[in-house]
Amino acid sequence: MGDTAQTVDRPALREPYLRRTQMTSTTTAAGTSAASSPLAMTETAPKKLLEVAAAEGSFAIFCEAVERAGMTEFLNGNGPFTAFIPTDAAFGELPEGTLASLFLPENKARLNDLLNGHLIPKRKTVVEFERWDALKTVNGRNVAIQSLDKQVSFGVGKVVLPNIYSSNAVIHGIDRVNLPAN
Repeated sequence: MGDTAQTVDRPALREPYLRRTQMTSTTTAAGTSAASSPLAMTETAPKKLLEVAAAEGSFAIFCEAVERAGMTEFLNGNGPFTAFIPTDAAFGELPEGTLASLFLPENKARLNDLLNGHLIPKRKTVVEFERWDALKTVNGRNVAIQSLDKQVSFGVGKVVLPNIYSSNAVIHGIDRVNLPAN
């Protein structure tokens, strides 16, 4: 009997990343036996965070922001990351002109700071968030995390698309953009 993973009715893209395997034993090149983790993925997720986010269909503005901020190489790296990505609808709720201003070349550092404030330098799933009151982002800020009645909030954003897996990250879509205090 395999592990059961809690899934949300999402596009088929996520399905291969959720399949798990029981503990198995494999033989290494040296001829020794090595046990794999009971939660090891049966298939390696071939796509990095940005490719999975783009394919999801709800994160086009985030992907464009990453490109404008010059963070593509960083997010295509090994990670691991937990990415609380504002949905396109969340970016649409920003005050008028905010996004256009952030996309100006002279505001690249501000945009980079905003995006880094949505990234955690560890891979965490929704069920793990009950353990913490705050998470430290890659830019060193502590952001409040709350899990109450199976609803997770990160800063001002509620997780609306949980546990989207890529090879270097777990993505959680949130319904608000966490703006840095300036």
